[in-house]
Amino acid sequence: MTKMKYIILTLGLLVVNFAFGQHLYPEKYDECKLSKFCLDCGDTKAEPPQDFVSDFLSNLNEKSLMKIKGSITVQILVDSTGKACLLSAKNETNVKSKKLKLHDGISNTKTWSPAITKGKAEQASVSLLLIFQDGQLLIKRKEFDFKNQSNMKSVGTPDVKGSKESQLSESWTVINQQNSKLPWDMSRVAFTDSTNSLWFGTDNGVVKMENGKMEVFDSKNSALKPTSYNKNRTSSIRGGAVDQLNNKWFFGGYEVYKYDNKNWTVFDSLNSPVSWMRKIYIDKKNNVFLTSSKGVVKYDGNDWTIIDTSNTKLPSNKVSGVFVDSKERLWIGTYDGNIRMDSDNIVEYNNSESPLKEGAITDMYEDKKGNLWFDLYNNDDKSKGGMFVLRTNGKWESLKPKKSDLFTKNDINDFLLDEDKNELWIALNSVGLIKYDIGNDKWETYTTENSKVPSIHVMQLTKDGDGTIWGATFAGLIKLKAE
Repeated sequence: MTKMKYIILTLGLLVVNFAFGQHLYPEKYDECKLSKFCLDCGDTKAEPPQDFVSDFLSNLNEKSLMKIKGSITVQILVDSTGKACLLSAKNETNVKSKKLKLHDGISNTKTWSPAITKGKAEQASVSLLLIFQDGQLLIKRKEFDFKNQSNMKSVGTPDVKGSKESQLSESWTVINQQNSKLPWDMSRVAFTDSTNSLWFGTDNGVVKMENGKMEVFDSKNSALKPTSYNKNRTSSIRGGAVDQLNNKWFFGGYEVYKYDNKNWTVFDSLNSPVSWMRKIYIDKKNNVFLTSSKGVVKYDGNDWTIIDTSNTKLPSNKVSGVFVDSKERLWIGTYDGNIRMDSDNIVEYNNSESPLKEGAITDMYEDKKGNLWFDLYNNDDKSKGGMFVLRTNGKWESLKPKKSDLFTKNDINDFLLDEDKNELWIALNSVGLIKYDIGNDKWETYTTENSKVPSIHVMQLTKDGDGTIWGATFAGLIKLKAE
């Protein structure tokens, strides 16, 4: 146990309303062997061992404990044998989780008492609020109240101050449960199909919007699965895209869904190699790519294949993004490096003199001139991540406003290049929306404080056939107002 005079354990209940999700909090850990589990369920709840506090502290960095202040919310997966594993966390202290050794502190604790339902042990996640203050640790257990939920949204306070309202050139319209048939305000998916219909994925179903009218697909009228804790709720839709045949693809939980405008097809572990998916990308040849912590799954319409460290020079199976360019080169980003698979060789970038040495590819786009646009992620040093362009002449450009730390603290959720207006839109996590007028080199930051952008979490952007920008946020949908 640590030599500090730390710790008094006070275990209390903190009742909260929260949407179901495998990872509840922004810091995600992939070491847990993910399989289906429920949120703090069981006739008998999972419980920590009696010496949990001393065990937990002994695995942390002692120097960090000397100065830590603030709170950390942790989501702990406890399997049927009582093994604990850190699944996600929200760190609001003055010490980074990695330096604190938070993962070791949770995952190396002794055996828990697993959740029990009808006499059988089951996997469940438990959330604890850890409050570090004045040399003491206060621990509260979060209890999830699903019965009283009718909606869920997250507005939040932006990490970065937005532009002055007088400097903003655009305004937004918000679409939510209060003014539409939207089944849930917390939304993560937005894309436009070939008939100019808009599709949105929410934490309670899929929405099709055509000529301003909404049609909702949920667990009652489609193949979408209900949540395990409430059969009247539909599982969160976390990703979506449209293919070249205008089939709509979505994923949530352990299922991938294909909708051909009449029928739904479900792909799961029984009829495919899909597992817990992170992103979906579909190339111009209609190949569907799904990223995960186990590599890339590819579906060509008939057969499934897996791209991982066993059959390529992939630096890691923890894949962050994929893209196929006009030269049919497959770019794959992982959290340990990036590669490019050409027709006859593989290019590795870990030793290259380019931004690809420092950041993981999460999203890419190729413009009409052949320039490649990258969103790169670096968890350890966010200043090395952000937006980059690889020009056709082979030169790299970093896209950042001058004398600003806008991209040094926060990750990019999505970006959209509007080539017609020569504008770049960036959804910056925990901030809102960034507009970059490329021709005039002008940056604008839209937040919940200076605009009608309703949440600091803007997840995905799309442009419809009329040129209007739309977005999915954690507090409803947004639509760029017409000029």
